[in-house]
Amino acid sequence: MSEDILDVENTQEEKESLKENMEEAVENTAETVEEAAEEVVEAAEEAVEEVHEKVEEVALKDDEPNNPETDPITTEPAPKSKTWLYVVLGVLVAALLGLGCYFIIRGTSKFKGFKKDKATGIYYKFHDEIHEDAAMPKTGDLVGIFFDMRTQDSTLIPWIANEMLMDSVGKNDLFAAIRMMHLDDSATFIFNGQEFFDQMMEGQEYPFGDEPLYLDVKLYGHMPKAEFEKARTEYEMEMNKRKEEEVDNILSYVKENNMGKATPEGIYIKTTKKGKGPLLKDMQLVTVDYVGKLLDGSEFDSSIGRKEPFAFVLGAHQVIPGWEFALLQMHVGDEATVLIPSSMAYGDRANALIPAYSPLVFDIKVIKAEEVPETTPIQ
Repeated sequence: MSEDILDVENTQEEKESLKENMEEAVENTAETVEEAAEEVVEAAEEAVEEVHEKVEEVALKDDEPNNPETDPITTEPAPKSKTWLYVVLGVLVAALLGLGCYFIIRGTSKFKGFKKDKATGIYYKFHDEIHEDAAMPKTGDLVGIFFDMRTQDSTLIPWIANEMLMDSVGKNDLFAAIRMMHLDDSATFIFNGQEFFDQMMEGQEYPFGDEPLYLDVKLYGHMPKAEFEKARTEYEMEMNKRKEEEVDNILSYVKENNMGKATPEGIYIKTTKKGKGPLLKDMQLVTVDYVGKLLDGSEFDSSIGRKEPFAFVLGAHQVIPGWEFALLQMHVGDEATVLIPSSMAYGDRANALIPAYSPLVFDIKVIKAEEVPETTPIQ
């Protein structure tokens, strides 16, 4: 019985090996025939050019009348040379047949509907309109793409947006594929999955074995390298300016609002109402109400506005560092205005409500503090 099973396994392995060999042979044959077709086309083009020159030469000669002194038989113009016309027609037919064979072969590949780029080895298929008049990205440019990553049957990364600098790590990586596109083009590219993961995914193991990897890509944004570098320089200058101005802005706010002295961490705490409860400590479940503002008074967040107090585990890094330090100085029942420098908040990170290098002001009321229940997960 075990020998029968072994025979079945060996037969299956032989079938798989034979299938792989056949697929490789088909691909190699297609590439060889394509190269041969290109050579035929080139030879046909050269022949057509040579025949064209010869026809012009013969036509000029045939247009001249015979000289009676050198050719006493007749003085009538010589007839046109029909032989060369037949030669021309034959060569043109051969050239057209060669071109037809070339484009038929070129349109075939081991992936139906896809063409193979000879320079990179990437299989590709463009969708909808190709924007040939639009710019094509180059190495060093900034591009914006929508893409998903999949096999024929499984999705690895769903349709998402991403911005990246073009910096190829291989001839058949994602950036090589993007360089084949124009702005606003959409295309699907096919890669060897493990090679792609080695180059673009820091050597992670490709989870689908020999299955090809498909990338559906839409090129929605493009900024040439020179423009990007200029924009980056201007941005860095603006950030440096904001960083330098932050200290002066904090000192002005502290003076105008009588915030007192800063803690060693650069945090200002002005108690507006003294509570009667105990001092807060790490790993307590603390509940507070708060309003968050910028120095100009614009509000960006509020538990009061949401009508829902905020609870978090103090010391578990669930809030910005400035909150951790400030609340360890407060008691249950305290109300205070807290000024936190950007270094203890969001630093150079920015969003729609909080610009980079923004000091933050919080009006905080400590409602209660409890021991963390054992069933409460701390994240």
